[in-house]
Amino acid sequence: LSPAALAYDLEGEVKLDPPFPEPEHLEIPREHAADCGPSIISPKLKVSPEGFVANAVVKIVGEFPEVKIVPKAKQFTLDQTACEFSPHVLLIPQGTELFILNSDDMLHNVRAFDKETEMLFNDAMPKKGQVLKKRFEKPGRLIFRCGVHHWMHAVVVVQEHPYFALTDERGHFKMEGIPEGAYKVSVWHESLGEI
Repeated sequence: LSPAALAYDLEGEVKLDPPFPEPEHLEIPREHAADCGPSIISPKLKVSPEGFVANAVVKIVGEFPEVKIVPKAKQFTLDQTACEFSPHVLLIPQGTELFILNSDDMLHNVRAFDKETEMLFNDAMPKKGQVLKKRFEKPGRLIFRCGVHHWMHAVVVVQEHPYFALTDERGHFKMEGIPEGAYKVSVWHESLGEI
């Protein structure tokens, strides 16, 4: 077995110490309540009763041999459904096409911003079933918003290498096939920052 063939897995959980934050309820403006309901629970910070954190982005930091990202999914989709983006946090490989879908029978106006708050695009999506395709070549975190429904937002992380993971509802993550080497582990969350 050559050194280049050595690979390892990393598995763990992201958990907060108590006291744990309460879910945030967002009031929907009156003009949208008929379509979207009177309120929603913010998807921004989801913590289980035991303190496990969902939607934390775990990343290996270091120098890797050049490796091609093999997408785990055939298609990456960010949906607009029930007046929310779904999923709330999405990892996509650099250079991959993202399908943005409108599953609601209403107008959405999807906008994407980079971390410097530069608007990358601003597209109206007035029809149910409409699909917008975008490709992102630059790695980093992007914020998606709806210009019509201000509470709607999502985070899309464009990966520069395969060694990223997203925690599930139980705060669990797993990465596979990490090459041998000395690395750091970075954990970022939209509300909590670097943790």
